[in-house]
Amino acid sequence: MRMVAMLLALTLGLAGGFYPDMRASAAGFEGPGVASTITSAADVLDAQDDAPCVLEGYILEKLPRRKNRYLFEDGSGRVVVEIKNGIFGHLTVTPRDKVRLLGHVDWNRKRPNEVEADALAIIGTVDTRDTSGR
Repeated sequence: MRMVAMLLALTLGLAGGFYPDMRASAAGFEGPGVASTITSAADVLDAQDDAPCVLEGYILEKLPRRKNRYLFEDGSGRVVVEIKNGIFGHLTVTPRDKVRLLGHVDWNRKRPNEVEADALAIIGTVDTRDTSGR
């Protein structure tokens, strides 16, 4: 399973560079009776259960006392994502790394909607070093 997740993450990273239109789509049936793919954190909060998600943004922090839960942010807002250890594979992710998460909405009556990640890929890193020469 870990090998499959790593291969999927590598494939997603490469596909995003070669086929830019594929970045906001998820595999599977698309049509009547199926929720459209969610592409922003703000849309997750109003989405139906099991709606597919492709989110790009930053994992800000691990949430205390919540197993495998992280705070994710994109330009639209913040949402909690569940990322099991096997999804990270060999990747080390920091808050400076822009990531692409593929997953689905997880509805819960007691809490706001969350995203359960099925795959993760690093798609960029913010350089915070001072390059002004001072």
